[in-house]
Amino acid sequence: MRQIEALRALAHPMRMRILGSLRVDGPATSASLARRLSTDSGQTSHHLRMLHRHGFIDEAPELGKGDRGRERWWKAAQESTSWPNRGDALGPGGHEVVTALNRAASAVWEDVSATFRAQAARQEWSDAWQEAAGFGDFAIRTTPERLTTLRAAMLRLIDEHDLGPDSAAPDAATVVVAVQAFPYRTPQ
Repeated sequence: MRQIEALRALAHPMRMRILGSLRVDGPATSASLARRLSTDSGQTSHHLRMLHRHGFIDEAPELGKGDRGRERWWKAAQESTSWPNRGDALGPGGHEVVTALNRAASAVWEDVSATFRAQAARQEWSDAWQEAAGFGDFAIRTTPERLTTLRAAMLRLIDEHDLGPDSAAPDAATVVVAVQAFPYRTPQ
C-alpha cells in the first residue's frame, strides 16, 4: 500500500515539476524553487514536504547557508521515477493512480515542450539547437514483445548519447527526451 500512496502523492504536476527541477537544475531551497517554477514559496514548501514524506527527495543539510546554516536545502533522492503501466499491479485504486500519474506527466512534458517552443521563437536557442530538436510521431504495426524490445533499444540509444552531468563539451545542454509508445485503436 505504501507504493500506491507515494505514487498518488507524486501524481500532481507541481510536485513532478519540483522533483524534475531538483534532478535537472540541482538542489534548491523552497524559495529558489519558487523562483525557478514561478510559484510561491509557501506552496512549494507544502509540495516539498509531501515529496519528502514519500521518499522522492532528501534534505541536503551540507548546502545550508546563511548565518547559522538555517536555509533548508533539498535534493532528489533518485535519478528517475517510473510506475507500472497497469494499475492492477498497484492493487486497489491503482488504475486511478496510474491515470493521474500519466495525466500529470503529460502536463509537465507539454509545459517543457511549450517552454522550448517559446524560447526558440524568441531566438534564445541557436539555429543548431533549433534544428537538432524535434517533434514527431510514427505509427508502426508490431507486437507487445517487439514494442518492449523497441523501447529497450531506444533507452540504450539514449544512454549512449548522454554525455553526463559533468560533461565539459562547450555546446552541451540538458535535453528532455520523452518516449511514449502505446497501442492505438480507431475510435468506434
